[in-house]
Amino acid sequence: MDTSLKNAAILANLSALRMTLAGALERAEDAENAIRQGEINQAIGAAMGLDTMLQTATALYGAALALHRSGRP
Repeated sequence: MDTSLKNAAILANLSALRMTLAGALERAEDAENAIRQGEINQAIGAAMGLDTMLQTATALYGAALALHRSGRP
């Protein structure tokens, strides 16, 4: 794979990783704020989906590493 193309693909994965983690952080903050206000249902609702977001983040991280390692002996 061409180096500039590979670097662009790595950048795309890392950018998507950053955005995914930023979204997860926002949800976690919302959940934390809700529980501090005694809103358990709202807190759990805010936290729902974090597992999927973290799985997505793991996949993006893995893709970036795989791209980096591609073409290596």
